[in-house]
Amino acid sequence: MAYRALYRQWRPKDFSHMVGQKAIVETLRNQVNNDRIAHAYLFCGSRGTGKTSTAKILAKAINCEHPINGDPCGECANCLRMEKDESLDIIEIDAASNNGVDEMRDLRDTVKYPPQFGRYKVYIIDEVHMLSTSAFNALLKTLEEPPAHIVFILATTEPQKLPETILSRCQRFDFGRIATDDIASRLKEASVGAGANVSDGALMTIARAAEGGMRDALSILDMCLGYGNQIDESMVRRILGTCDSSFLFRFGNALADEDTGTVFRMIDELMRDGRDPAVFSKDVSHHIRCLMLAKCCPDEMESILDLTAEATSDYLEQAKRFTISRLMRILEIYMSLETDMRFSGSPRTALENASLKCCIRTKETDTQALNDRIDELENRLLALSEQIQNGIAYSLTAPAKSKTIRPTEEKPVTKDPNLQRNNPAMADSEKSAVWGALMKQYQKTDPGIWSMLSHGQIVDAGSDIFRWQPKTPGDDFFITTISRESSRKKIQETLSELMGHECTFEAVPRDAGPGKQDESESNYINKLYETFGQKKVVVKE
Repeated sequence: MAYRALYRQWRPKDFSHMVGQKAIVETLRNQVNNDRIAHAYLFCGSRGTGKTSTAKILAKAINCEHPINGDPCGECANCLRMEKDESLDIIEIDAASNNGVDEMRDLRDTVKYPPQFGRYKVYIIDEVHMLSTSAFNALLKTLEEPPAHIVFILATTEPQKLPETILSRCQRFDFGRIATDDIASRLKEASVGAGANVSDGALMTIARAAEGGMRDALSILDMCLGYGNQIDESMVRRILGTCDSSFLFRFGNALADEDTGTVFRMIDELMRDGRDPAVFSKDVSHHIRCLMLAKCCPDEMESILDLTAEATSDYLEQAKRFTISRLMRILEIYMSLETDMRFSGSPRTALENASLKCCIRTKETDTQALNDRIDELENRLLALSEQIQNGIAYSLTAPAKSKTIRPTEEKPVTKDPNLQRNNPAMADSEKSAVWGALMKQYQKTDPGIWSMLSHGQIVDAGSDIFRWQPKTPGDDFFITTISRESSRKKIQETLSELMGHECTFEAVPRDAGPGKQDESESNYINKLYETFGQKKVVVKE
């Protein structure tokens, strides 16, 4: 016997085997039980949600000799005929290929003949929105007042294309997309029935890729089974051409850091692996959507996206690196890219261009980019205000020689005896070795602090003090961030571990000596207030 596709093997035979669409199933069951069969139904919904299957089950149920709770019994003569596609009482019409007025006139002439075996003669018209205007007009009168033994079931994916005169004469049922968990559960049954071992991660990956369509999910599983009976998540991703979550998180970090080199390198890696740029663009759009949900409704995203607690935590952590406005901008770029790639002669170039736009947003002059830059300035000013209130920064009203309130130093931690020094001054080579070890450690463990420290250099170091200074005057704003209690304390602890005794870390402006730090920072704060004012400013779009 010829092989049958999984979606044909697992087409439901009665209402009890339908996946999802609970409200629709209960309504149709009650109509069969109460013998309140309408003369015309309209089933709407996206592909693979069960419209045609429901139409066939309803046709069997209303003609069944002994229905059981609204379901066809599957044992009577009528059910067996329909099971073998031998019944003359169920006529399926494909409106995509029979969309002319002549076909509808022929239908109008045949509806007057009674059913051969059952109680009703059922016409299932699939893709009914493909009928021409004249065909709809020919069908209209028959649909409005058909003979008592006729039932019409219309199915369509685009109900907005149907005339209002047709819609008003049908009982309309809208089929929603099937939940991911429900699809994964049915896929589990199908894989067990096929004698295959499919991991839970692979089932969930297939279910998400199907986007609510059961037929698509079964088709993907069928394709995977062609490779073997042992299926895991990595195999499914290779077949679909999608990327794993770790790659997307690394790509998201590159966008957050505006690291164009890493972005282009990752796209090159993607192309060398033979991945489709259009599929990757879709994956990035989904990833950014998850970050937006993490930013807007962190408490609800786990249930909305069907994520594990670990995955939710990863999205929440990465979402902190973006603003809402920037995530919206990136999502708009990649969503429009999906359309542009269809007409592009070089999809890779289109992908690289879109990714570059997401990286250089601070240099753009459109409203969205300016809003991003305003958000960053507000965050810096807020952090500075917190430092002033906590006594970490210098008071604006204090004299220029006021001292910084320093927290109590932690107990010394001895980790590297080779770097311990007893003399008050350090040689340049030893100083560079200690600072280089710190930078190498932070590049792996804390890229944020490493990025800021890389814009400066150590200008003075003794046995217990390190002074950091920006390389250019334009980078003086890094001083405020590095001088935060949490950042400064962390750097001090790391230096103490490397040195083997307690050390102090300070961030000073350019051309500022040890005695000029207080005055320079106070002047910097005063200049901020002169530029932006001390009153609260509310920015409205």
